Amino acid sequence: MQAVVAVVMLASVYALLASGIVVIYKSSRVLNFGHGELAVLGGYVALSILSVSGGSLPWSVAGVVATSAASGVAVYYLLMRRMTGQPTYVAILVTIGLAILIKAILLLGWQAQARTIPLGGEKVFALPGGGWIFQIDLATLGLTVAFFGVLFAFYRTSRLGRQLLGVAENPLLAALRGVNIHGVLALAWAIAVFAAGLAGVLYGSRTLLSLQSVAVGLSGLTAALVGGLDSLPGAILGAILVALSEYLTIRFIDPIMAEAVPFIVLLVAMSLRPWGLLGTPEEIDRV
Repeated sequence: MQAVVAVVMLASVYALLASGIVVIYKSSRVLNFGHGELAVLGGYVALSILSVSGGSLPWSVAGVVATSAASGVAVYYLLMRRMTGQPTYVAILVTIGLAILIKAILLLGWQAQARTIPLGGEKVFALPGGGWIFQIDLATLGLTVAFFGVLFAFYRTSRLGRQLLGVAENPLLAALRGVNIHGVLALAWAIAVFAAGLAGVLYGSRTLLSLQSVAVGLSGLTAALVGGLDSLPGAILGAILVALSEYLTIRFIDPIMAEAVPFIVLLVAMSLRPWGLLGTPEEIDRV
C-alpha cells in the first residue's frame, strides 16, 4: 500500500507539471522548457511566505497562488507577447532563456539552499502492512483532482476556454472575431505557472528543494509528451507511467538510474505513437 501511495503522490506532481505544459501548448503551440524552474521558484516563494507569516498554511497557499498567477501574466507580457507571430522555435528559445534567468534568481535570492517545505507532516491513516498516509498526501491528491476538475470544466463549458483553443488554431481569425488574444494567452500562462508553483510546493513538502530540483520539470515535460501535448487526460496518463517507472527503478534496480527512466519511457512511447498516447496525430507536424 505504501508503494501505491508513493506512486500516486509522485504522479500527482508530474500531472500538475504536465498540465501547465499542455495548457501553454494548447493555447500557443509553444513548449515551455522553463517549467521546472518555475515550479522550484514557487517552492522557494512558499518557504519565504511561511517564514514571514509564522508558518501559516492559509497565507502560504494564498501567497503562492497570487504570486504564481501574477508571475505567469508577467512572463507573458514581458517576454512571450513579443513572440506573437514569430516562428515557434524562437519562443521556445525564449523559454530556455527564462529557465536560465530563474536559476540566477534562485541563486541570488535564496542561495538555492536545500530546504524542505514544512507542510502536512502529521499522520492521518495507518496503512495495512505498515506505513502511513500523511496530511500532505491527502492535500496533494485533493488539490490535483480539484485542479484538473476545474480545468476540464473550464475548457468544456466556458467561453474563455473555447477562446484559448481558437487562438491556438488561428490567432488571426480569433482576433478578427473580437477575441483579446493577448489577454487570453496571458491567462494561459497564469494557469500554467500556477500549476507549476503548486507542483513545486507539493514536491518540496516531500523532498529536499534545491537548484537540482529543476530536473523535476523534465519529468513533467516527459509526461506531457508521452500523453500527448494537446491532451489533459494524456497528461494524467503520462504522469502515472513516468512515476510508476521511476518508482520501480528506484525500488528494484538502482536509484541512480531513475533519472534516465523518463527518457526511456519517452523513447518507447514516441516510437509507438509520436503524437502521444492520447494526443492528436497532426500535432506531431506542429512540433
